[in-house]
Amino acid sequence: MSLSDSQLEAVCRLLSDGSPGVTTVLDRQVSEFSTEDQKRLLDMMKKRQSSEVVLPPSLMEFHYKQIEIAFSDWSLSSVEDVDLEDACFLLASFGHPLENMEMKKDELLGMENHLRRRLEGISKADAVVDEVVEYLHGELRFDGERGNYYDAQNSFMNRVLERRRGIPISLSALYLILAWRLGLPFHGVGMPGHFIVKFQGDEEPIFLDPFDRGKRLSVGDCAGILRGLGYHFDMRFLQATPPRRIVERMINNLLGIYKRDGQDEKVTCLLRCRELVQRV
Repeated sequence: MSLSDSQLEAVCRLLSDGSPGVTTVLDRQVSEFSTEDQKRLLDMMKKRQSSEVVLPPSLMEFHYKQIEIAFSDWSLSSVEDVDLEDACFLLASFGHPLENMEMKKDELLGMENHLRRRLEGISKADAVVDEVVEYLHGELRFDGERGNYYDAQNSFMNRVLERRRGIPISLSALYLILAWRLGLPFHGVGMPGHFIVKFQGDEEPIFLDPFDRGKRLSVGDCAGILRGLGYHFDMRFLQATPPRRIVERMINNLLGIYKRDGQDEKVTCLLRCRELVQRV
């Protein structure tokens, strides 16, 4: 028998108290809730905007299972149809189960509309690229996070949007999400050790480094970056990276962080998600 809304609201209020003893008692109760009631409880807590509340273990376990199911559905899309934006926000939800990601997507919509207006009447590749770079890095001031590079928050799109900081692949993903929304030919370039983007118009590709405020890169610059990281350069490293491989790489980054920190439950969930992403 399903719990009433008032019963679930009472659980929400108790969880918001933050007392370890209360959370322990509630954990035993929540573990016996039906799947539907656990889902309703999570949804209610999102609406309460209780992002700092520590969920009881049973509800976190349920949350991780929901993330795995969502990644399974995502991975079943055809190679052409997988949506990088959806996967980025699934990862953000993984890290922030009580945040409403639709609000962050609304923020992206505002950015999309603003950039669309800025690009009206502009068709030349150089001018389009300059406008995108000026908007993201000049006006909005997105930049690479250097002081705390290995913080997991740099991999979550909701935090990248809030803090205007990220690592190379998350900042590149922002470019690609906006490009997909606007129909611009930006592509991810997953070089070993460093992720960049390229604008592939009718002429030669234009390479950009989102981690360095959209700095333009020549092929020689890309080779220099790789040599500095201890890699030999190969032109194949500058080929476009498919969305599935981008998501796989984002998961690998998080796996490295959580393995280092000994967060086994998160590692287990992400390993399963990676297996799903690797289906194709």
